[in-house]
Amino acid sequence: MATRKTFEKAIIAKCKNPNLNANGYFSTNAENLLEGIDVSLFEKDLTSGSGNELQRKFNAIYSSAALAVNNFSIVKKEPSTFHYLGYSNFDECEFERKFPTELRGTAPNLDFTIENNEVVIAFEAKYLEITTKKKVKFAKSYNKEKLDYLDDFWFDIIDKYKDSRSYLDVAQLIKHAIGLINYKRKYPTKKIILTYIYWLPENYKAFSNFVMHQNELLAFENDLKENKDLKFISTTYTEFWKTYENENSIFKAHFDKVKKRYKVEI
Repeated sequence: MATRKTFEKAIIAKCKNPNLNANGYFSTNAENLLEGIDVSLFEKDLTSGSGNELQRKFNAIYSSAALAVNNFSIVKKEPSTFHYLGYSNFDECEFERKFPTELRGTAPNLDFTIENNEVVIAFEAKYLEITTKKKVKFAKSYNKEKLDYLDDFWFDIIDKYKDSRSYLDVAQLIKHAIGLINYKRKYPTKKIILTYIYWLPENYKAFSNFVMHQNELLAFENDLKENKDLKFISTTYTEFWKTYENENSIFKAHFDKVKKRYKVEI
């Protein structure tokens, strides 16, 4: 089975940028950005996030944070004219936004969030993370006593998945969902959409890592259809870009540049 290192090396090999070192790192954040993206669009958000993304890992050619920034910076720049899932006129956009669950500890960051008076659409974005299995871990505090605002559905889901191992980061997605549900308590009329967006190489079916991730995601989506608190959807970056292919807009032009950089066969 191919390891994450296999895919990192393949992506490094396909990049012809002379500023990239042998390990796949640029020397500055700016070098990993698409033309036209200003650091000011995301620097404050990523600096205030708990992942320390700008310290070094953002500079990797295979950085998930850099992919998310390259993809969504145009939305941060033009929120009022962006549209997605039938919604538009967004007035809040943020990278690395936290939605606390009311438990102790640091809430996980959502990669990108857009919001208006109708809806919150929160994106959890993945690149090569999905090529490696992770253990599904929950602290003991994830219980009915501590999280009494949650429907029993969520504790059943936690019990179903905890201590298992999967390519899909199930624990992270459930924790995001719980934080978003807590946020909805303050704004009960708002719809909540948790969107899982992830990268695939064009020939992903040749690698069992990606295939197994797809199967796990399908099963998880089916499980979450039963919840009454939020909508969970998934999309590949390629599917996301296709949404704007038939437009004559700044978004089509931008996503075409993102696609040129990230759409590859390994």
